[in-house]
Amino acid sequence: MLVRFKSENDLRKLAVWWLLLMPVAGFAASGDEFYQRLYQRGMAHFATGDYAAAFTELRNAAFGFVEHVEKFETAQCYAIVAAHRLGRDNDARESLMRIVTAEKVQPHFRTVVLPADVRAEVESVATKLLTVEECTLLGIPTSGQIAKPAVVVPTPTKRPNVAVTAPREKQSTEEPVAVPKKTPPPTPEPQPVVPPKQETPEPKPTPPAPVPAPQPAVKSVEASLAEAQRAIEGGDLGRARSIYNTLAAGSDLSHAASLRVAEGLYRVQDFPGAAKAFRRAGTIGRGEEQYHYYFAIALYETGHYADAKRELAASLPFITVTADVTRYRAKIEGAIE
Repeated sequence: MLVRFKSENDLRKLAVWWLLLMPVAGFAASGDEFYQRLYQRGMAHFATGDYAAAFTELRNAAFGFVEHVEKFETAQCYAIVAAHRLGRDNDARESLMRIVTAEKVQPHFRTVVLPADVRAEVESVATKLLTVEECTLLGIPTSGQIAKPAVVVPTPTKRPNVAVTAPREKQSTEEPVAVPKKTPPPTPEPQPVVPPKQETPEPKPTPPAPVPAPQPAVKSVEASLAEAQRAIEGGDLGRARSIYNTLAAGSDLSHAASLRVAEGLYRVQDFPGAAKAFRRAGTIGRGEEQYHYYFAIALYETGHYADAKRELAASLPFITVTADVTRYRAKIEGAIE
């Protein structure tokens, strides 16, 4: 359909309006879609336990939702949990403070829809990392500190200063009266001095030798590995990483225990520590082929691509090729040395 304009000036105005409108609308749509896709990737990584990627993507996605407070705080909540499970409490506190700042402007935290376990973990982390005032702002209950009752120390009764309070004799203005001098009594004859009877002190009983305090029992390697596994299952990766690093620093690890410690460090994403532990364990033997795959990923993540390719090739005939294995296989085999 043809539209006639009254003048050439009207046509120019329409063209300018159209050129100004299109880039802005196109940018807004692409910006929203970008942050939404970033948010969805972060949530997907969170669901699979890839907390490092989830934290980065969710925190960056939150910047695109600053005008949508509930979604902004939702992204920050999942970022808090991901950072805490990685043992990165500084990052968790930073995301908590962003929610605190948002709440000062427009309270939404209590109405944000979160799974019960996620909200419980966020509130648990907040009580450890925030002040009582900041927790109160978010509506998170805190046990608080019980104020100690003031101890009243009784003031000791002061003894009067005799020199000040004792009544002084009244000075008389009359002339002194002469008092006759008294005759001193006769001096008694000195009596012989009898030395006191010396008593022999009874011998004191010898005190019993002090009993040495019992020393705490050193945890066995198996008990420590079991404790680390429970920490992983509970989502406390920082605690698990600390246990594995303590074991790795010991000098009494067997070959089999070294392999299990290396695998644990791989699972908590301490790839430099895992690679070091695998090297310490020595040759991976028959029946231990699955460790080649864990060693390959640790080597890849620390930049040793040629060694990673060798370990990956040694593992492939003995492991099930899952989606995760396929993804890492493509990364390792495509790495440029």
